Order: sequence, then structure tokens, then C-alpha cells
Amino acid sequence: MINEIALNERHKLIDVHSTSNLNNSDRTKLIEDYDLTNEILDYADDENERARFEYDELSHTYLIVYNVQNENNQTDNLSQRVLPISFAIKDNQLFLFTNDATHYIKDYVLNAMNHFSEEKENPLWEFIFYTFDQISSDYSDQISETDAKRNKIQISIKHHRSSENLILDLADLQDLTTYLNTSISDNSTVVNEIELISSGKVQQLHLTKSTREHLHDSVIEIEQIKNQVNLSSDIIDRISNTYNNILNNRTNTTMKVLTVYTIILSIPTIVSGFYGMNMKLPVADQGWSWIFSLIITIVIILIILWDLHRRNSL
Repeated sequence: MINEIALNERHKLIDVHSTSNLNNSDRTKLIEDYDLTNEILDYADDENERARFEYDELSHTYLIVYNVQNENNQTDNLSQRVLPISFAIKDNQLFLFTNDATHYIKDYVLNAMNHFSEEKENPLWEFIFYTFDQISSDYSDQISETDAKRNKIQISIKHHRSSENLILDLADLQDLTTYLNTSISDNSTVVNEIELISSGKVQQLHLTKSTREHLHDSVIEIEQIKNQVNLSSDIIDRISNTYNNILNNRTNTTMKVLTVYTIILSIPTIVSGFYGMNMKLPVADQGWSWIFSLIITIVIILIILWDLHRRNSL
């Protein structure tokens, strides 16, 4: 579905909202009415596309593929927690390509209208950079939520409350921070590339001084988010390694205890077995010989326990 929304007297937002992929009628309309190329639309329509910044010289169109969070952030499929959206700038038109899970980004673009005056030479880039800032803020909130879950797991580990669910929760946090880390790093690459091009060192992208300053602020903010998710990921990895060591130590302790019990419980069987054989043994013919066998058993057990303690095996 394609909707035109006036941003001001000179600029328009073309909201391209698809349930999953672009249908043929929308694709045809974008090509015939808005002069977008199939290459641009293929990038924008690919749900597995990596974040990127492109300039199509044929249609004089800038394309930005950017990673955002799924509006349904409770989905069980962690790989779907982060999804790509696309911006395209052609003439005085800003195209936004989203699906059902990412259509909330349109509200960020529209909210930007309240923060910038119509007198700006080309406010479309300002709208995009404002949207970048809101997306970075969303990532920061998600990382804070992840840190809160991590703290709960740490408390459970410190209080020796381990379970299969705890292990699964920790694994989910590792996977989630991996996806967040990758998407934020890709976004950082895109924003840095835009800043590089706007400086004129590679090719020319005409931005006003205030817009370049806003872009620089966006670069700083996403770098902070990048450092934040890196730190969170490192801490979760260390907790996972620590938890694995704790579980291994518990397993070793359990095996050690079972081994000691096995040795001790085998002694009465060995001693009583001798007295059950058809062979001459001391005091075997006495009525109290069973007491003698108990004394021998206890003495041997005490000697073994003392030796295990001496070797620090208990």
C-alpha cells in the first residue's frame, strides 16, 4: 500500500507499507509514477538485506537500508527481533519502505516535522537523522531491558538457584545481544559512511551546516549505543563462562562424592565376603565374630576416609 503524506509545501513522504513483500501493483506504480529503479526496489524489498547506503546515478536516488527493532519485541524467533527498513530520497520525496512489524517508524518521521522549520533548504535528511536518533533510543531501551534480565540471572546464580530455564534464558540473552550487536554495528557503518560522503572526501552530498552537525550528533549517539551493547555482550559472555564453570565444578563434586560412597559401601561387602568363604579365618568360629567383622570394616573405612582427607579429596 502506497500513501502520500505532505511533510510541508515542497516535500512529501511516500509511505510504502507492505504486509511482507511488495506486490506487483505497488512495484509497477513506484517504477512508472515515481521513476524508481528495480534495483532500488529489490534492495528495499529484501527482508534479509544488510544495512547499506547507496546512490543510484541512473535515477539520482539515495537509498538507505537501516536496521530497526521488531515492534513485537516478544517474538520467540530472536532472528526476527531486528528487521531492515529502507529510506529513499529522490528529488523532494522521501520514500519509506516498511512492513507490519516496522511500520511504527513512520510515526518517527512524522514527529520530526514538529522539530524542524519549513525554511530549511532540504529537511528530508534532517527527518532521516531524527529518525536515526529515535531508533538508537529504542536500541538503548532494549539493551537496558537486557541488562535487567541479566542482573536477575546473576542474582539467581549467586543464590545457587540453577535450573534448565536459567540456562535457556542466558542462551537467549547471548543470542539477542549478538543480533543487536550486529545490527547496531551495521547501522554505525551506514551513518559513518553518510558523514564521510557529506564531507566531500568521496563524493558530494550537499548538506547544510546544521544538518551536518545533526548527522555528527547521530554518529556520536550510535557509537555510544554500540559501546553499550558491546559491554552488555561481553558481560553476558563472562557470566555464561562463569556459570559453565560453576556447573562443571558441581558435576565434579557430585562425581567425587559418588566415588567416595562407592568405595566406602564396597568395604562391608568385601569384609563379609571373606567370612562367608570356606577358609580358616581368625575368630570365625566364635559367636561374636560378626562384631569383629564390623570392627574391621569400621577401621578400614576410617583409614580410607583419613587418607582421602589427607589428599584433599573430600
